[in-house]
Amino acid sequence: MNIKIRPEFYALFAAIVNATIGPLNRFAFNEGATYEQVAFYKCFLAFSLLFIFCLAQEELRNQLFALAFKIKQLAILAFLGIFCLYFFETWAFAKASIPLVSFLIYAAGAVTIMLSAIFLKERISFLKIMSFALLVIGIILICLSEGRLEGAILGIILALIAGAGYALFIFFSKKLDIGSGVPHLVWLFGFGSIFLAFPLLQTEQILLPASSLWSILLLVLIPTIGGFWFTLKAIDDGSASGVQIIETSDPLFASLYAFILFSEILHWQGWIGAGFIMAGLIAAILAERFMSSLEN
Repeated sequence: MNIKIRPEFYALFAAIVNATIGPLNRFAFNEGATYEQVAFYKCFLAFSLLFIFCLAQEELRNQLFALAFKIKQLAILAFLGIFCLYFFETWAFAKASIPLVSFLIYAAGAVTIMLSAIFLKERISFLKIMSFALLVIGIILICLSEGRLEGAILGIILALIAGAGYALFIFFSKKLDIGSGVPHLVWLFGFGSIFLAFPLLQTEQILLPASSLWSILLLVLIPTIGGFWFTLKAIDDGSASGVQIIETSDPLFASLYAFILFSEILHWQGWIGAGFIMAGLIAAILAERFMSSLEN
């Protein structure tokens, strides 16, 4: 029996696994890795593993080579979704708190919603607008509960750049109809590794500290490969704006991981914010189902 998973749940899975980026980055930093190293090596190792996996299977190998005719589109998407996101996000996590960076990255999701409405002609219902507003209010409350908004100007700027790149990646993935699958990830991570190699080569510390290898491997397997696969699958089957809205729940899970791993306890504002986020998430899923029912 084939079980069809709805695109909004792929987007939710993407948010759950992507939320591990902040904690795993912090572990890598504590082990002596730099943000340039973390950004490059998690991308390059993901490319290497998936490239070998595709070469070992004839069907995937044929799909991989067939994507060569989309090389320009894939390079653009890799610059936006890999280089801009990975480089500036990792740098931001080295300068600001996990919930704050997560919020700012997904707050830029308004860009996707606006572009989707204008260029993709996606219907932006009142329920979608309300869900995004609830998510943003909830994440703001979580950030305010941390009391660490001051003194992180550089981290805020870096997170906004990363979020803008990711928002444009989601929009152009739908606009260019790039599709999804392991071969797509190989091309994206391949181009991303090339782009990320430039800032790494400008540093004195190129080789990764051996003690940080475990956290890098987890970054490769969970958010890098898993997160992008879920995101591309959600975009391929659903709407760009719906994916962006649901993935805005990422900071809720990031805050939960921060509490479990680093004993960062939310204050009462944070718990209220978590309630807003869950309400917004439910509204987003209902909005996607309502739009699907209209189309059918």
